[in-house]
Amino acid sequence: MMDDLDDLFASARRDAMQPSAALRARVLADAAREQPKPALRVVAKPGFWAGLAALFGGGGVLAGVGSAAVAGLVLGFVQPVGFGSVTDLLAADTLAGVEFMPGIDALLAEE
Repeated sequence: MMDDLDDLFASARRDAMQPSAALRARVLADAAREQPKPALRVVAKPGFWAGLAALFGGGGVLAGVGSAAVAGLVLGFVQPVGFGSVTDLLAADTLAGVEFMPGIDALLAEE
């Protein structure tokens, strides 16, 4: 049984069928026709706003800077009611006696 299969496979390897040149040409022509065609890319020149956004590092950065500017204007001009109590705490008289930049006299004293 095993010898019969070996003989069959050996004869199949020996008598391998090759496709004709016409069949091979038709298959290759069909494959070339089915290949995707490259699309034409039109590159538009960036406008003024795109150039301005690129100057700041992109649209996201420009949006963040704009948002921070609007928030600063709102807090500085409108001054919401709750914001006044925060500024009163920060500008209290207890901070008046604190030296943020002490003198260097102690470092210059000779021993």
